[in-house]
Amino acid sequence: MHYEYSYNIAQYNSGDFIYEENSTCNSYFQIISGIVKLNNYSEDGKEFIQNIINAPQGFDEVLLFINEKYPTNAVALTDCKIIQISSKEFFKLLAEHPEYAIEINKSLSRRLYYKMIMSQHIFSNDPSMRLKTLMNYFKNIYCIENDLDSEYIIPLTRQQMANLTGLRVETVIRVIKLMEKNNLLRIKKGLIYY
Repeated sequence: MHYEYSYNIAQYNSGDFIYEENSTCNSYFQIISGIVKLNNYSEDGKEFIQNIINAPQGFDEVLLFINEKYPTNAVALTDCKIIQISSKEFFKLLAEHPEYAIEINKSLSRRLYYKMIMSQHIFSNDPSMRLKTLMNYFKNIYCIENDLDSEYIIPLTRQQMANLTGLRVETVIRVIKLMEKNNLLRIKKGLIYY
């Protein structure tokens, strides 16, 4: 059996919503280029970033399996080019190419692992533990396995790190400076090398 797959490739400008919280989930998204954040806002308007996703990662496949509404917003952090595949086409693709299902399971497992690790440390009184966990996650996701010992540029602003860890941005700045002083990371031209 062979299927022809239909999909859309959409361009988003930085700041554009790809979808909004509580809208109906009916697509899988694969980033070709750019960076996307998944976020929520508290009742008082404070942003909480659930995840930041870079090319070539995909997102929202889990919702297709459970037929739920989007629990977050998806917002382009940079100009993005994204493939959008309908639910029907997504499941046809998995049926014909089960090797893609294995890759999707690996990706979901990484994200679940990160959420479990972050939940262990989110209430820690040690903000450096929260930040180390976050930086280790990004380094492990985006570095080649054999390259984990080399320095990695953390692709997050201090504000994004605060929003991902539940810390205040002032705390993130202070702790990062302390981590640099203790030779746990290096800062060069505002970038964090971890």
